[in-house]
Amino acid sequence: MNNIADTRGIYSFRFSPTILKAYKTPKPKTNSFQLIYKATFAMGIPIAPLNARSSCALFLAKIWCWSIFLYKTVALLISFSHVYRMLPGYASPFAFYFFDSFSYISMVTFILQRRKIYSATKTAVDLAARIDPSMFVGSKTIQYEILLLVMSSLTVISIFIIFFFYQEWESYIKILQAPLPAHQYTYTWIVVFSVVSHHACSFITCFLSVLLCYNSFLAAGGLVNAYAESIRFMTSRNALIRSLGLFRELCRGVQKIDAAFNSCVFFLFGTVVGNFFAAISVLFSESVSFQTPVARTYVGFTLLGGFGIIFLLTTGGNTVSEGQRRLKLALLEDSKKIAGLSPDVVRTFTMLSDNIRDFKLAVTGCEMFTVDKGLALTVGGMIITYSFLLFQFSGKPFTT
Repeated sequence: MNNIADTRGIYSFRFSPTILKAYKTPKPKTNSFQLIYKATFAMGIPIAPLNARSSCALFLAKIWCWSIFLYKTVALLISFSHVYRMLPGYASPFAFYFFDSFSYISMVTFILQRRKIYSATKTAVDLAARIDPSMFVGSKTIQYEILLLVMSSLTVISIFIIFFFYQEWESYIKILQAPLPAHQYTYTWIVVFSVVSHHACSFITCFLSVLLCYNSFLAAGGLVNAYAESIRFMTSRNALIRSLGLFRELCRGVQKIDAAFNSCVFFLFGTVVGNFFAAISVLFSESVSFQTPVARTYVGFTLLGGFGIIFLLTTGGNTVSEGQRRLKLALLEDSKKIAGLSPDVVRTFTMLSDNIRDFKLAVTGCEMFTVDKGLALTVGGMIITYSFLLFQFSGKPFTT
C-alpha cells in the first residue's frame, strides 16, 4: 500500500502544485467520469490527479485517503473477529465475510491500478473527441446514478442500524464479552459500530465499482459504435488510411479499458454471485433473527441490488460486442461501393477490413469470461437452479 502516495500528481510531496496543473481531469460536460472521480475520492480511493493549489491541500488529501484506508482495515479486523458470533447459522456469516473481503480487495485493486484506470478513461475521452466531438462519454444519467448511490447507502445504513443496534442489541450485550477491562456497553458499541460502518463502506465501494466499470464499458462501446458510423460509405484512399490508424488506436483504447477493469469485474461478479447464494440461503433460514421485517427487507434489497449489478455490467459490456457487429455491417456496406474503385483504394480497404476482422473487441473478467448479455443468462440460470435445489431440500411445502 506504499503506492498510495506515489501516483503522479496525486497526494505526493515530491510534485509541486505547478506540475499538478498539467494533469487536467476530463471536463464534466463531455463525460461522466468527473463525478465518479469525486465520489471515489470521498471514499478514500484516489484515481484522478488532483488540481491542488497549495501543499496544504495535498497534505490534507493524503491524510484523508490514508485515514479512510486505515479505518477500513481496522474495522475489517474487528468485524471479522466477532461477526461469526453475532449472526446465526452459516449462510449469513459466509455472506458477510465473502462480501466484505471482496469489497476490500476491490478497494485495494482500485488503489493499485489507479494510474491504469485513469489512463484508460482519459484515452477514451480523447478518442471520442477525435471520432465524434459531440459524443458524451459514459452514461448520460450519471447524476441520477450518483443520487441513487446516496439514497441506497442511506437505506442500507438505516437497515443496519435498526437490525444491529435495536433488534439484536440486547443479545449482543450478552454474547460479546469484553476481553479487556473495559465497560461492556462501550466494548459492544465499538464492535457493533465497526460491523455496521465497515459493511456500509463495503456496499458503497461495491456500488462505486459498478458505476466506474459500467461507465467505462459504455465509453468503450460508444467509441466503437461512433467509429462504425464514421467509416460508412468511405470511398477516399486518404480517408481509409486515416480510419485504419484510428482503428488501431481504438483497439488499444478498448484493450486498455479491459486491462484496467478486468480484475475489478471478476471480483464484482464473485461478490454478487456469492451474495445471491447467501441471500437465498437466508430466505430459507429458520432463525428467529431473520424472520423480522427488517431482515427480510435487507435480503430483498440485496437480491434486487445483485440483479441490478448484473444488468448494468452486462449491458455496458454488451455495447462493445454490439459495436463490433456494427463495424462488420459498415464494412459490408462499404465493400459494395469499393469494388468498382481503383486498386489502391481496394487495397487500403482490404487492409482496414483485415484489421477489423482480426481484432476481437470485448471486455472480460480476468480474461476468463466475456461481459455481455449471455453472461447474465448464465448467472441467472445458476441462481434459479440453486434456489430450486435449496427449496427442495428445505422440505417446505408450496403455499397459496
